[in-house]
Amino acid sequence: MRQSQLRCKQRAYENHIERLKEKYLYRENLNLVRFSNRCGTHINCFRFNLSEDLKHIYKKLEICINLMNKNHKFITEGIFENGSRCDILDLTEGVVYEIMNSENERRFREKVKSYPEKFEIIKIKI
Repeated sequence: MRQSQLRCKQRAYENHIERLKEKYLYRENLNLVRFSNRCGTHINCFRFNLSEDLKHIYKKLEICINLMNKNHKFITEGIFENGSRCDILDLTEGVVYEIMNSENERRFREKVKSYPEKFEIIKIKI
């Protein structure tokens, strides 16, 4: 009986440490976003611009739904401290999703250069 209690406490401790690591990573990623863009109302909120193409909006919505199903926290139209803007920033994993619709490859590379180096960038063509 004593061994099972020790194993239970060990698992609880490991789960606690894992949650703390996730929370730290989330906070660290969130601190790279402009203050006005990281307040609580913008997290897991789907935002878009009317100047965007309809295909672009639908793809962004699809990605956001997938992230929500995985219990990830994200920001759409996230603005970084240096003023650059990304389509979707997954705060849980530290991944930027860029949806390419009308952009060419050269413009995409220029845009991505201004993003914080910490983030992995995933390019999605539609």
